Amino acid sequence: MKPTHAIAIALALLAGAALPAGAQGVYRCGDSYSQQPCPGGRRVEVDDARSAVQKSQTDRAVQRDAKAADAMERARLKEEGRPAQAILPPAPPPDGSAADKERKPAAKARKTEHFTAVAPRKPGDPAPKKKKKAKKNDA
Repeated sequence: MKPTHAIAIALALLAGAALPAGAQGVYRCGDSYSQQPCPGGRRVEVDDARSAVQKSQTDRAVQRDAKAADAMERARLKEEGRPAQAILPPAPPPDGSAADKERKPAAKARKTEHFTAVAPRKPGDPAPKKKKKAKKNDA
């Protein structure tokens, strides 16, 4: 058998396998669906009610969305491949000019006391009473 005949036979078999199967029944049995009839189940029509034009529009939209998703993925991968840029503040002038004097000193860090979380007040509730701090007595 020639290779062209083998290819033709293989294509014919694939085309035959790709033909749609005969209409199979779908049955609704309570809240589930099955291809086999069940007691008390009813047959449901599952034919595609779209026209050929509607189906082709949907297929084009799916292809367009897939292309857009691929382009977005390529852009994301390209962006991830670039190193991140560090934004640094300008260096102070080395001569101690007026720019250094205009800067305000940084606030001193305070030592925080023990933190206690409090639930928010509901409208109409009285304001909570503040606790007095205990004084330290050096004896």
